[in-house]
Amino acid sequence: MTDLQALADVLALDYLHGRWTPAATEEHRARNLALHADADSGLEQLGAGALTEQAIAEMLRPDHADGGVAAWRLAEVLLAYPAGDPEAQALVRDLLRAIAIANLPGLGPYDARYFEAPATYTGTDSGPLVFTAGGISGTRNWQLRAALQLLAVSRAVVLNPRRENFPIHGPVAAPAQIAWEYGALNAATAVLFWFPAGSVQPIALYELGAHAVRGTAIAVGADPAYERRLDVVEQLRHARLELEIHTSLPAVVRAVTALLPEAAAVAGSGRTCHR
Repeated sequence: MTDLQALADVLALDYLHGRWTPAATEEHRARNLALHADADSGLEQLGAGALTEQAIAEMLRPDHADGGVAAWRLAEVLLAYPAGDPEAQALVRDLLRAIAIANLPGLGPYDARYFEAPATYTGTDSGPLVFTAGGISGTRNWQLRAALQLLAVSRAVVLNPRRENFPIHGPVAAPAQIAWEYGALNAATAVLFWFPAGSVQPIALYELGAHAVRGTAIAVGADPAYERRLDVVEQLRHARLELEIHTSLPAVVRAVTALLPEAAAVAGSGRTCHR
């Protein structure tokens, strides 16, 4: 894991859990930096864009408000950005976009719409439920990017099975995790499946098969380097011919977001939704 990845993971988690919010000037400059990153791609093209060292330097120019730039948690992340790998850089851009959009009317606070195992959804927000299904063991924390993107472009409530801290040696941890995932999957309005490269992800494959034949509203993607991508494509060609198997995480986020209005209506009627 790169230095940038570790720093960005921690800051994104703190932001999603409501443990950190940027200071006023920090937030204002983050919004400008997010717009700079999207200048060539448009806000709808999540994951595109870039941050130049010049733009970062402008963000971090000396400021005496809010305790100064040195007190900003974004500063350490942005200083590490140029040396980071593309995936870590993409997480930083997703975080900046989420910060930029956070105060738009109608979205609601992110921490009230983000539930991570083993937390139970309390029903305090009426938005549609999206479960982020896919690789955990042996993969990067792609769920952070998915959550930031979903929260920024929709009213979705995100159900994330990837725990910040998993007690791997606890005797009841695995059964509790399985029970949480089972309940959250079945409660979800729609399920986002993403298969990153790096491991086979057998549990996610099982869940995909179960919900594909059940008729759940699902959006599916697999990295071109995922070793079982062909299996996912061919199995779904028989089970759910209408599904497009996307090749990038932002594309799957857009696809599941597009499903939500119809899926929410179908969930309310008790019918099965094939999308």
